[in-house]
Amino acid sequence: MIEKIAVLADSGSDLIIGKKDLPLFVLPLRIIIDGKEYVDKKDISLKEILSRLDDSKITTSLPSPKDIMDTFDMIKNQGFTHVICIPISKGLSGTMNVISQIAKDYEGLSIEIIDTKNISMASGFSSLEALDMINNKMSFNQIIEKVNERLTFKKVFFTVDKLLYLKRGGRIGLVAATVADLLKIKPVISCNEDGIYYTIKKERGYQRAVNQLIEQVIDFVKDASSYDVALLNSDSKLDLKSIEKELKSKLLGIRNFTLSTITPALAIHTGPEALGIAVSIN
Repeated sequence: MIEKIAVLADSGSDLIIGKKDLPLFVLPLRIIIDGKEYVDKKDISLKEILSRLDDSKITTSLPSPKDIMDTFDMIKNQGFTHVICIPISKGLSGTMNVISQIAKDYEGLSIEIIDTKNISMASGFSSLEALDMINNKMSFNQIIEKVNERLTFKKVFFTVDKLLYLKRGGRIGLVAATVADLLKIKPVISCNEDGIYYTIKKERGYQRAVNQLIEQVIDFVKDASSYDVALLNSDSKLDLKSIEKELKSKLLGIRNFTLSTITPALAIHTGPEALGIAVSIN
């Protein structure tokens, strides 16, 4: 049987794809504001979300079973035989579980679901790798094995100005949110081996936390000769070009570098002034 393989990610992976002809499908998360539902990145912008965070009731919602079923139908109707689903960590989102429920009874596609135990571009990098492997004519099973094997080569480090948004959204994980805001203590956060947020370091002041992000990335890549880096933010007031310049001066093995904003659904849980660096060792 000839394998025609597609990749299915979700919008929480923060993928930015220039090419339109890739075998990539993205399930949008849903956003509910004062009872009205919006499709992430499609119906509402990051700027709109941030402007309403403090005066509206805002929550995120999973892709509906119908969304997932319709997407599987679209993939199958375009002639694909296999699909590798790479959503954000099941420790931070129920998307993976909903996909699993639909996939087990879906007929006409061979479906594999991978838990990246990561979020944002640290998850998105796995989708990009899978797409590259498809392009290189690797088999379905080979791609699954390789993507799983390389999950620990990816990491995201981020900091936020205020922890109340993570706390409000129930995404606080192992990050303590007690008096940190009052003392201007900024945590440097990542995902642990279970795909749950935890604090790596605490710094007094936002700029020191940002400096620590860079140090964490340097420590993560160690002596690797090649890696991809993404600098992500939610309406940061910092000079991002200056941070980009610093990253490139300290990380000489950067192969690809991207600078972008996070998707609105993630910004609900980080608030404004969130800054993150995702890295994938090649």
